[in-house]
Amino acid sequence: MTKPFIIPLLLLINTAYAQSNLELKPGDTIKYSPQSKKPTWISVQSKNANLAVSIFQDGKKIKEQDDSRGINSIERLYYTPEKGKKYEFRIWAKSYLQKSKTAGVSITESRNLPILEDHHTSEKFVEDLHTFRSIREAANSGLYVYRSKQQIDSIYQKAEEEARNCNNIFDFYKVIAKVTGFEGSCHNYTDLPNHASYYFTQKPEYLPITLKNIDGRLLQDSKEVKIPLAAEILSINGIPAKEMIERFATYYFSDGYSMPYKETTGFERGMLDKFYIEFGTHKNYDISYKWNNKVYQVNLPGIELEDFKKLQDSRHSLVADKKLLAEKYSFTKEGENIYRLSVRGFDFATGKEDPPYKKFSVFLDQMMDTLEKEKINNLIIDLRGNTGGTGALYEKVFSYLTQRPFRDSHYAYTKFNEVPMDEKLVITNLFLSNGVTDKTGLNAYLKQLYPKQVQGKYYWGDDKNPSILPNERTFKGQLYLLVDQRVASAASHLASLIKSYTNAIVIGKETVGGYYEHNGHLPLVYELPNTGIQTGFSIVHVIQDAQILADQKRGQGIMPHLKIQQTDQEFLEGTDVYLKKVFEIQKQNKKVQQ
Repeated sequence: MTKPFIIPLLLLINTAYAQSNLELKPGDTIKYSPQSKKPTWISVQSKNANLAVSIFQDGKKIKEQDDSRGINSIERLYYTPEKGKKYEFRIWAKSYLQKSKTAGVSITESRNLPILEDHHTSEKFVEDLHTFRSIREAANSGLYVYRSKQQIDSIYQKAEEEARNCNNIFDFYKVIAKVTGFEGSCHNYTDLPNHASYYFTQKPEYLPITLKNIDGRLLQDSKEVKIPLAAEILSINGIPAKEMIERFATYYFSDGYSMPYKETTGFERGMLDKFYIEFGTHKNYDISYKWNNKVYQVNLPGIELEDFKKLQDSRHSLVADKKLLAEKYSFTKEGENIYRLSVRGFDFATGKEDPPYKKFSVFLDQMMDTLEKEKINNLIIDLRGNTGGTGALYEKVFSYLTQRPFRDSHYAYTKFNEVPMDEKLVITNLFLSNGVTDKTGLNAYLKQLYPKQVQGKYYWGDDKNPSILPNERTFKGQLYLLVDQRVASAASHLASLIKSYTNAIVIGKETVGGYYEHNGHLPLVYELPNTGIQTGFSIVHVIQDAQILADQKRGQGIMPHLKIQQTDQEFLEGTDVYLKKVFEIQKQNKKVQQ
């Protein structure tokens, strides 16, 4: 529902327009017409809700932003109007604390922006750390899956010592991110209330190159900069590449002990914020790199943040990635007697009654028509980049690949069916989109899904975890499964079933999602009262329907039979080394048959 608001007269304060005291209720939207006719910064803030903002030009949406995660956070957009065009901002609550129902909203337009400051004492940091642990102990069923009580006690003891020495919110965020990752779940989440760049300098002090982690080596990932594309970066300001990878990895989380995702993702997703939290901004960057087997030293000046954003958005490796992720699912012929089913996500349908699910089912039937008609004996299942989604979709795919009945899990449980510590609970967009607006609705939902208690655990109802029969038509030829470090949640669950119960040759990288078990299904988010840092985790511990394999240790993601590595030349050329490996196997098999 969009509720129109009458905007009172704006005040001109220090060359900035300001509008405050607007009220926003859950489900409502504020419409706002910007006053400035020139490029300006527009800031939107609420003390009671996490806001999202979209910009419409002549009635068409041109941008949507939700950079910050905290309840008392700010969204900042640089607004550049075109002459003769009509603009409208729409503002709505993505989440709010359980105790908050109506949010006060303020909007300002200004030429310049101040750097956000944080004023917290070490005592407040320690209080938030204690609250953080209390939340995990009360609600997180995965807390002691990979770590013993002694190990958890030990890391919190060290964290408290570090928290007492924290000087700012970044210092504390480093402490709490380390503890979050130690638990071992790719569904864990801990983030600053405001986007980190809002705390940074407005001066040209940002890294003038981009980076890509290729098998433990940092390659320069931008064209038209002073260091050659694909040159190996050895150090930046005296910090070796290996140390950068290790320190950056602490901000990203995986199931169990899996490392590839943690070590690579920061260079793809965290260069705008976490890189500078960890390594700072600098007027100049001393960079050591290797090119054509020679080592070079260069000193480059920092660049503006907006220029670095453009550099990051245009980096070389994105070309291959955008091509790979262009469609949610596709079915293509890759050569003689071989097709590829690519599924990049399971978030395009909410369940079996959703029309996109039915469309996907028709698509899979048509795939089988082609495979049977052409008598195809080789099928690639390509899950690279698939971070998960709806369980019904991955189950549908596997029903075409297996000859045995299967279930989502052997069993699954939570620690509760009435949400604990609800005064700090964040009602997220996930809940709001499903009609859950408070703890009462959430508790009713939990009691429906996890009705029975056995020795302090609340188990998933049997009716929610039925035996799933194979499709009437299933593929019986040779399978090839392509996975990378990004494969998680429902996608890694599917990958574990495929590896466990089919003849698939698994090619790629260890997945971020676990082979035997994971925490998933339902995420909860809480907010720490002093810093506003948000932390979340999926509350359901799932024991997957996967058999024990010799090459799969507990705490690992899905391990490939054949590990992929990429050469510098293949990186430059954008070669798909995964498909290349499949074709090499086929070629070898033909030689053997001859």
